[in-house]
Amino acid sequence: MKKNKRSDIKRFGSFVKQVVVVSAVFGITLFVIYWLLVSQSNRNPLKEQSKQTGRMIFSMFYTAMQNGWGQKEIDAMTYRINQDNKNLQVKLYRGPLVDAVYGKRQEQGSFTMIDRDEMELVDNGTLRYHYAIKFEQACLRCHANANIGDDAGMLELTFPMGEFWVSSTYVFKIIGAIFIVTLFSISFVLYVMLKREFITPLDDFVVQVDRIMSHQDLRKEISVKTSIAELNHLKNAFNKIRAQLADSFDSIKLSAEVDELTGVFNRLKLNQILAQYGHSRLECSIILFDLDKFKPINDTYGHDIGDEVLKRFASVIRENLKGRDYVFRLGGDEFLALLPHTSAHDAEMIAVQIEWELSTTPLVVESGMITIACSYGVAYSEDVTHMFDELFRSADQSMFANKKAKDVAR
Repeated sequence: MKKNKRSDIKRFGSFVKQVVVVSAVFGITLFVIYWLLVSQSNRNPLKEQSKQTGRMIFSMFYTAMQNGWGQKEIDAMTYRINQDNKNLQVKLYRGPLVDAVYGKRQEQGSFTMIDRDEMELVDNGTLRYHYAIKFEQACLRCHANANIGDDAGMLELTFPMGEFWVSSTYVFKIIGAIFIVTLFSISFVLYVMLKREFITPLDDFVVQVDRIMSHQDLRKEISVKTSIAELNHLKNAFNKIRAQLADSFDSIKLSAEVDELTGVFNRLKLNQILAQYGHSRLECSIILFDLDKFKPINDTYGHDIGDEVLKRFASVIRENLKGRDYVFRLGGDEFLALLPHTSAHDAEMIAVQIEWELSTTPLVVESGMITIACSYGVAYSEDVTHMFDELFRSADQSMFANKKAKDVAR
């Protein structure tokens, strides 16, 4: 018993582990997507700081050029910036429109013009940021060959990532995003899995139980789709109890309707059948049987033999009836046969056959053979359910006349 319990808990633990793993994978996936979106956005702090640095350096160059500085002075300023900041390397590239005015710089290497700022990670954790320089309104005084927004050149900044600082606000945003995404993913996955494996199966279970109770159909089996061992165990246990209750109910019902000694129906079943046909007219014949000289048999052979005589009596009556007919033990040695859709003549023929078969097949006991005889009375009605009492009295009178003719006491 304990072994099965531990096995069930282990299987439930596997479900919990599955929830955690799926939630973690889902949360990580969402966070990676979020991080990619943030890293590509203009509000990325690395891009923001790089852009600000590039804008500041370009402003220095631009101011110097407005003050009349030439190529040599600009190159000298670039050299000083690189010497003073060991972790920052600056390169200035002039575009074709600038070269058309001032001529090409011999020391300038080849480069590709860019339409917007770019950032890339190079070897050893070094960042390279390309700042796109565009012509502005003020530039057109010296560059009449250009238009506002045309490419003027490119500023390249190279520096290690360690030179950047990240604001506490951004850190809190990242931590908050991680927390929210993780909490949401766990909650979402947990809800989906619980709904599929617990909530929906339990709802189905309750609905089916209510249906069984309302229809009183204990033979209806509960069916629940779930991979959780505990719920399957609950379903199987309920179905087992339900089947046992159904068997017990059928047994109790059968005991209440069937005579324990002879196996034929009793008076309670007779009342149920009459009530079943209570809303319709039923053409029917009845035969009322009673054993002849049954008391002397009991006194001579004992009640055990008397019981065997009653069993034989009931068996012969039942064997001579049709499948739609009923036989009831009303009490003692009195039996009633109910024959739906059977005429009085046909019922009389059946009663004669039963009387003959009883008298010609004695019951063999240890002390000898016992000849069984009976008397009967037949009655017929086209509406037995509404005239049963009258029909029964008629059959009883007929049986009494039969006994009187044979000079047999009841």
